[in-house]
Amino acid sequence: MKFIHQVSKGSLYNQIYIPKEAENIFEAGDIVEVKLLKKKSFLYFSKALKNIGEFKEKLVKEIFSFLVKFSEIKQVFTVGSFLTEKVDYNDIDLLIITEKKINGIEEKVYTQLIDKFQLRFHIISFPESSFLNLQNICPLTRSMLYYFVSNKKFEISQETKIDKQHLQFLLMMPEDLLKIKANSRIFYDNIRRLVTLSNFLENKSLNPVEISKKTSVLVGNFLCSQLRNNELINENDIEFLRKIIKKYLNKIRKKL
Repeated sequence: MKFIHQVSKGSLYNQIYIPKEAENIFEAGDIVEVKLLKKKSFLYFSKALKNIGEFKEKLVKEIFSFLVKFSEIKQVFTVGSFLTEKVDYNDIDLLIITEKKINGIEEKVYTQLIDKFQLRFHIISFPESSFLNLQNICPLTRSMLYYFVSNKKFEISQETKIDKQHLQFLLMMPEDLLKIKANSRIFYDNIRRLVTLSNFLENKSLNPVEISKKTSVLVGNFLCSQLRNNELINENDIEFLRKIIKKYLNKIRKKL
């Protein structure tokens, strides 16, 4: 990024300061080219997030500075367990907001982030119009944004509404788990999903940390650890998890 500017003396607006030792080289009326070498990064935290530690803060700033080169990105959020867990996270979750839908943007950003930082990332993208709508109707989006760090100021909408079609869509995967086989992590993620949807319909907290704790109570600490680590579980455990899923599906359907 660069621009052309005319050097002026004593102007009140659009001033560019020249070092004193160079004032004999640059004179009023000269035409200069100003080039951005490094973008200063500001971090904006969600109200629920107080502190993420010096190392994580430095890393997030570097990630945001690197993503400035993608002109199609309007705003970036760091979300997920990277912010809430000290060490127990698998990757860095990034939510990117674009002006319009851009096919392939997630893969493009992911590839370049991997090359630059050699860390694991999980990229989600939304065009701005969809993002604004999801804030109001999607419990998963609202829960995801309970804790965030962003490169721009942001406050989630306080207005919510029940979109039955969207909620039915979110129930499709948990419903499938009543019939199909899947790895244990998918069971964990979908039970958390059902707890989140249930809390949304009951106007309860969508704090993802509290939802994880509630999920752990539902399935038991040991089995929960197995699920989170995607370990192999037996048929009795699968039937137990399906009973939990069925119970929550019935509970949620009654409220729709």
